[in-house]
Amino acid sequence: MKTGALAAIATAVPVAWYTAAQAQTSKPRNAGFYRFKLGQFNLATISDGVLAAPAAAFAGDVTPEQLQAVLRQGFQSETLTPDCNILFVDTGTHKVLIDSGNGNLGGDTAGKLLENLALAKISPTDIDTLVITHAHPDHVGGLTDPAGMLLFPNARYYVPSVEWQFWMDSKVSLPKVRMPEEAKQTVIAVAKKQLTAIQDRVTQFKVNQEIIPGMTALSAPGHTPGHVALRIVSGEASLVHTADVVHTHTINLWNPDWQPIFDADPEQAAATRQSLLEKIAIDRTLMFAYHFPFPGVGHITPREAGGFDWEPVSWQFEG
Repeated sequence: MKTGALAAIATAVPVAWYTAAQAQTSKPRNAGFYRFKLGQFNLATISDGVLAAPAAAFAGDVTPEQLQAVLRQGFQSETLTPDCNILFVDTGTHKVLIDSGNGNLGGDTAGKLLENLALAKISPTDIDTLVITHAHPDHVGGLTDPAGMLLFPNARYYVPSVEWQFWMDSKVSLPKVRMPEEAKQTVIAVAKKQLTAIQDRVTQFKVNQEIIPGMTALSAPGHTPGHVALRIVSGEASLVHTADVVHTHTINLWNPDWQPIFDADPEQAAATRQSLLEKIAIDRTLMFAYHFPFPGVGHITPREAGGFDWEPVSWQFEG
């Protein structure tokens, strides 16, 4: 991708992903939650809505011809609408949310978490554990309302220690992120504001540490310095929540070495993507993907041409 084209893409991304939304209006639409079982745990994907971003933002320096071939094969256009899938986990002891979505930061197609929690008959006051995979706006924007009040007032907040230390440092910078400086400063400001709002209720955790019984943090750096994936285990059943290790079920899944422009360390993120996805595929583990098509639950299999294919699960409809 030519430098000028990358600059144009980088300029477009913040508008779609990181600008404040106007007032939202409710319209009849499809299901905003999907319930399923994992061993003895009751889980649900809660939709926070969708974002919009140029497809080229996920492809880095590849040629337009290479990207167009993938988009054509994947029946996609040059503008993608990544889902924002929030995982709810009821362990029987804890009621957990993993990330909080966009809040009022993602445009009028996102910030649907509270609305869809209500449809699923889950009250924000029921959430006692909120695990943050990383502090990008579309993952922490929903921690507070526009007045700065906590939306999950009874929760304990769990944040990777490396992630906390990175964003709360007085000299944060994102030199390898290929977005305009203004957009990078917005990302930093949101992280600091949202993490500060929860600082009195935070427990920091390390990778390979059990956060609560049945949920363990997996090292997954690159997208951000402290970015983590999560392994959830109940009995013989397990699932890996990949957070933002991989953003699309075509571009980055088929080509794990292609480098999105918003990764803090693109080479490290690509290495993390390849190694974690390879392990998930080999182990045939159930996978949850934050930005894949709703409800973001499925398996991956190796492709002969390299990379991986996405195999969505058949929905569970039993009561």
